[in-house]
Amino acid sequence: MTEEEGTVSGDLDVTVDATGKGLVRYRDTETWLTIGNLDGNPPRTWSTTAELAAAIEAGRGARDAAGNLVFFEA
Repeated sequence: MTEEEGTVSGDLDVTVDATGKGLVRYRDTETWLTIGNLDGNPPRTWSTTAELAAAIEAGRGARDAAGNLVFFEA
């Protein structure tokens, strides 16, 4: 989920900005979006892009009790 646009899916690039916030963009586009959360809390920060990517991969395919896919939040 991103703060600016809501849920994002598809082929994505991720990075971490100078303040440690996770950013995501659709591949082959120029606009980076801040990874956010449904609670509206300040997004968590990351030390490196590799740390962010590992967190995303660790939750990949997770489902809630109802069987719905759980999307990544920061």
